[in-house]
Amino acid sequence: MFDNLNTPWPRPWVGAALTLLLAVLVAAISGCTSSAKFQPTSGSEHLPPFEGQVIVLENLPSSNQFKRVGVVIVEGALLTKVSDMVAALKEKAAESGANAIVMQSPVKVSKNTDGSTHKKLAAWAIRLNR
Repeated sequence: MFDNLNTPWPRPWVGAALTLLLAVLVAAISGCTSSAKFQPTSGSEHLPPFEGQVIVLENLPSSNQFKRVGVVIVEGALLTKVSDMVAALKEKAAESGANAIVMQSPVKVSKNTDGSTHKKLAAWAIRLNR
């Protein structure tokens, strides 16, 4: 069974193991962003997808200037770039008919039960009256 352990280096399985290890490390370091989730606001109408550029606001405008469409949430690994998370929020908001998002809070960082750390970002998806 282990008769090939006396063969000289490199052993055939070492290359495959190193390739797998490298792939796992690259995936962990790249900080994959999970796809954003959308939760519609209670009673909101279904809107067609927005085709333009979704803008990012820091505060909600006056109540007569917009409609709340819902909330968009995205999670990512600790090394995920905030810009990638915001891009995912904007994409999901546009799919849901929003033309703007309003950040609810700064990025929240928390630990999972397995010890890994992740980030979470949420925003209101709104439709500005134009």
